[in-house]
Amino acid sequence: MTLLMPAVNLSAQNYRDSVELDPIVVTASHTPKALKDAPVVTRLITRHDIRIADATNIQDMLIHEIPGLEFGFAMAQETSLNMSGFGGNSVLFLVDGERMAGETMDNVDYNRMNLDNVGRIEIVKGASSALYGSNAVGGVVNIISRENLEPWTANVNSRYSTFGHEWRNGASFSFNTKKWNSQTSFQHTKIDPIDLPKRYSSEEIAMELLKKAQGLPYNEQVLNGDDSNLSRLYGQKTYNVKERLTWRATDKLTLIGRAGYFFRTSERDTYNYHFNGYSAGLRGKYAWDKGRHLELSYAYDQYDKANFMPDGTRTHDHDYSNRQHVVHALYHHAFGKNSLILGADYMNDYLSTYQFIDDVSHSQNNIDGYAQFDWNITDRLNVVGSVRFDYFSASAQKALTERLAVVYKLPWVTLRANYASGFRAPSLKEMYMHFDMGNMGYMLIGNPELKPERSHNFNIALERIKRIRKGSFLDGVYTFTLMGSCNIFDKRITTIAYDYKDGKTQETMPGALYFNQDGITVWGVDVSLGHALDCGLSLKLNYSWMHEKGNVFYSDFNQPRNHSVTWRLGYNHRFSRFYALDAALSGRSQGKPQSGRKDVDQGYTIWKLMLQHHLWKGIHVNTAIDNLFGYKPEGYYYSSPLTTGTSFSIGVSLDLDKMI
Repeated sequence: MTLLMPAVNLSAQNYRDSVELDPIVVTASHTPKALKDAPVVTRLITRHDIRIADATNIQDMLIHEIPGLEFGFAMAQETSLNMSGFGGNSVLFLVDGERMAGETMDNVDYNRMNLDNVGRIEIVKGASSALYGSNAVGGVVNIISRENLEPWTANVNSRYSTFGHEWRNGASFSFNTKKWNSQTSFQHTKIDPIDLPKRYSSEEIAMELLKKAQGLPYNEQVLNGDDSNLSRLYGQKTYNVKERLTWRATDKLTLIGRAGYFFRTSERDTYNYHFNGYSAGLRGKYAWDKGRHLELSYAYDQYDKANFMPDGTRTHDHDYSNRQHVVHALYHHAFGKNSLILGADYMNDYLSTYQFIDDVSHSQNNIDGYAQFDWNITDRLNVVGSVRFDYFSASAQKALTERLAVVYKLPWVTLRANYASGFRAPSLKEMYMHFDMGNMGYMLIGNPELKPERSHNFNIALERIKRIRKGSFLDGVYTFTLMGSCNIFDKRITTIAYDYKDGKTQETMPGALYFNQDGITVWGVDVSLGHALDCGLSLKLNYSWMHEKGNVFYSDFNQPRNHSVTWRLGYNHRFSRFYALDAALSGRSQGKPQSGRKDVDQGYTIWKLMLQHHLWKGIHVNTAIDNLFGYKPEGYYYSSPLTTGTSFSIGVSLDLDKMI
C-alpha cells in the first residue's frame, strides 16, 4: 500500500521538479550525484510516483513503473522475479544501500520491503558488481527511506481491497530537531485465501463426459481437469515495525541507527509457514569538509522460516535461519571537480536448514575492496571508472569486476556509454542442499564445485530534457531516453536432471543437480518518454524490448517476454482550498513469452484508474479500480497475472499533525 500524502504540489509540478531540480541519486556511483550527471542510466521512482500508483507493495510498484520487469510465483507460492531476462537472484535488492538476508526461491522476501516510509526507489539495469559485488549481475534496486524535515509528523491510514478482502492498516510518527531525527512506522496486512477460477467449468467437463460415453470425439484435456499450476492463492498476515534514528552529534559527525522486525504467516493447505525478519544497524559519517568524508557501518540481518501443523507443532526441529553480519567502510575524497572513493566490506553469511545433509549448518566469509575515480575532464565530458575484488571463503572463489562509463553532454542531448562486468557467487543453498522435495523421492542436490555466474554488460544511451516556455496552455517539460544494451551471461547457475544414489540404502532416486550453464546473450532496448504540462496534465510512457539468444533455459517460473509497455496519464487540479483531485490512468502490457510455450498466457494488458481526493486539513481518500476492463487469463500459471477480474479499493489517510 502507498501512504496517502498531502498534495503539496500538483502532479505535473512534481514531475517537473524531479526533472528541473536535479534530484540526487546514489545507486549508480555510490556517492550523491545529480540524476542528469549519473554515469549510467538510472530510473528514479519518486515519492510522488509511489503515492499516485496506489501500490500495495514493492512488487505492485515496480511492475507499474518498470517495463521488462515481472513478478510471478515459484513453488510453494514464493515470489519469483524476471527483469530483462535475468532471474531474481541476479538482481540485487537493497534497503538504504544495505543487503537483506533470507533467500526464499530466487531472492529475498519481497514482503519485507513495504512502501510506508520510502522516499524514492532507484533502479540501475545491467551489471553493477564493481560497486555492489555478488548478485548485481543483472541490476540493482535500491529502496531509500525518506527523512522528514518537519518538526513532527503523525499519520494513520487504512486501505481495503476487494481482491482477497485485503486490509492494510498503518501508522507512522516522526520528529525532527537540530540534533535528532526519528522515524517510526508500523504496518499490518491481512489477505484472505483466493480461489482462482477453473479453466474448464463443470458444464464443459460434463459435456465432454457425455461425448465420451456416446463414442463421439471429445477433448481429453478438459476431462483431465484444470491444467493450471495454481488454483488457490494462500492467505497471509504480515506485521512490520521499523525505527530509524539520526543524531547529528556535531557539524562533522552524524550517526544513524536503525532497527526493524517483520513477521509473516502464510496459510497453506496442510500447515502454515511462519517467517520472521530481524534487522539492525549503525552507520557513522564524519565529514572533514565538503570534499572529504568517511563512512563506517555495521549491519545485522536475520531471516527465519518455520512450518507449523494445525495443532501448533513444528514440522522440523529447525527449518531455516539465515544470518548476515556486514561491516562496511567508504572513504570519499574530492579533487576539485574530480573525486575518488575507496571502499571495503566484510560479510559473514550463515545458513542453517534441515535441507542440508545431516541438518548441519554452513557459513562463509566474503571480503572485498573497491575503488572508483570520477574524472570530469570538461564541463561536458565525464569519465567514471570502477574496479572491485571479491573473495568467498566457502567456495574459495575470487572475482575481479570492472566498470567504465562515459557521459558527454551536448547542448540538446546527453550521451552515455557504459561497460560493466558482473558476477554472482553460488549461494550456500546451491552448494550444499540435499533435499527430498515434498518427500516424493525427488532429490535436489547442491554442488560445491559451482563457479560464479558472470556477465558482461554493454549499453549506450541518449537522453534529452527540454523545458517549453511559450506562455501558452501547452507550456511544460518533456524528457526522452533511449538505451540499447547487450548482456553476455556466462555460467548461469540452474539445475539439470540427475540420478542420485543414496549412500546408506544404495537406492537410486531421480532428482536435479545444480550446475553452470553457458552461452546466453540478452539484447535489449529501453525507451522512456515523459511530458508534463502546466495545466496539470502529465504523461509517462515506457517501453522495453528484450531477446535472449543461446542456450536459453525456460521453466514454469521463468518466462521472459520480448515486448513490455507501461504508461500513466495523470491530472491534478486544486478546485478550492478544501479540495484537490489527483487522478491517474495507468496500465501495463506484456507480450507473449519468448519461449513460445502454449501452456502459458500469450500476453495481456491491464489498466488501473486511481483517484486521490485531498480534503481539508490532512484528510485524504484514495479510490481505485484495478484491472479496469476485467482481464482474466485462460489459465493460472506461475508466470500469469494473478487476477480474477476487476477489483476495487478504498483508502483513508489522516495527517494528524496537519489536523491539529
